[in-house]
Amino acid sequence: MSCNLPPEEKDLRMRNRLLWLVCLGMLLAGVGASAQDITGGGSLLRDITGGAALIFRAPQNPTVQVSGATGGGRVKAKNKPPVRKQDSIIARANAARSAPKPRYDEAEEQYQLAAQIAPDDARAFAGLGNVYVDQGKFTQAVDAYQKALKVKPDYNGAYLPLAFSLARLNRYPEAIDVYKETLKRDPGPEVYNNLSFAYNHSGQHQEAVDASLQAIKLLGETGEAYKLGFQERNEIRSYAYKNLGNAYNGLKRYDEAATALKKSSEIEPKNASAHFNLGLTLYNAGRYSEAIESYKEVIKLRPSLGVAYFNLGLTYRAINDKPAAMAQYETLKGIDAEMAKQLLDAIK
Repeated sequence: MSCNLPPEEKDLRMRNRLLWLVCLGMLLAGVGASAQDITGGGSLLRDITGGAALIFRAPQNPTVQVSGATGGGRVKAKNKPPVRKQDSIIARANAARSAPKPRYDEAEEQYQLAAQIAPDDARAFAGLGNVYVDQGKFTQAVDAYQKALKVKPDYNGAYLPLAFSLARLNRYPEAIDVYKETLKRDPGPEVYNNLSFAYNHSGQHQEAVDASLQAIKLLGETGEAYKLGFQERNEIRSYAYKNLGNAYNGLKRYDEAATALKKSSEIEPKNASAHFNLGLTLYNAGRYSEAIESYKEVIKLRPSLGVAYFNLGLTYRAINDKPAAMAQYETLKGIDAEMAKQLLDAIK
């Protein structure tokens, strides 16, 4: 299961605007576009069009020892009443979070109660973090998971969602440190993939290459090296190749980047982000005809994605096909008039 937080369609307009700014050579979250980059469409370090190459595994509920409750297990006869009460509270919180229609307010209230009763119980804080991460409240999730690990440093279930939450807050150096710690407990392709994503956003592109290659190696061609069940294998493979391509781009190894991004788009043909990044890469490699085909593929998948027309127009301009570039301008006028004006200025 891939993460849909925040929903891709909800953020599409904002993401389009951000990429347009990158195309104009402005700084975006510390990633700049040079004058040469302006004609090619901008930086490859951010997944503007969606399909972010960060895999998310929904964290499991804390375990309890109450018979018949979510989390499983039976009360042992030697358990004292306070222990049984604590487990009952966490079990109720688990049930509220796991309901067909999650009752997050109730779950949060119960986990907080459990934390008050037993502030040395990491399960209460981890459960609270789960509720927050489910709702995209990543700042609160980080605080809760850190409290869980302060109480119990070997609480393995807190590491992966903590790293994910830090990455979603763009706190990449911290996310990298936590992912490295996670690898000691869960050296799987999901962790290596997400580590590569964080490395890319931190400008550590060679480290990102190494992490992506490890994720791909663990996945294998048959998938037997990875215990399936959390995400579809092809989704993770596509993301790993996309992160690999982005890392090669950061190293200006454009042909290798193009090979990786082509692989990503072949695995998931409907992943517009992979096609879009491939278009940028091919442009940077001077392979304009191929870049045009990539942008056309993006437009098939996202007919209303204005920045695809913008970059396609710039690519046509690069091969001195002004009529084709103007055709993109005419279409873009009906999608984003301001962006269309910028394209027209670039074409003239």
